[in-house]
Amino acid sequence: MTPETRPTDVEIRDRAFHLWERRDRPHGHADEFWLQAERELQGEMTGRPVLPDGDFVKSGSGSDCCC
Repeated sequence: MTPETRPTDVEIRDRAFHLWERRDRPHGHADEFWLQAERELQGEMTGRPVLPDGDFVKSGSGSDCCC
């Protein structure tokens, strides 16, 4: 990963804090919020958005859809 596609610790910390606040500030989940924030920011920086469960959004013609 290049520096251009890696969020800074400050960016990750700020995003993790906002995620934590939105989920009513639960105790004992700091690592989960940090990792989710990191995934989201990396997805934004690389143009590959991340879904809430951590999976990348698939792009293409929609042929990968199961419906």
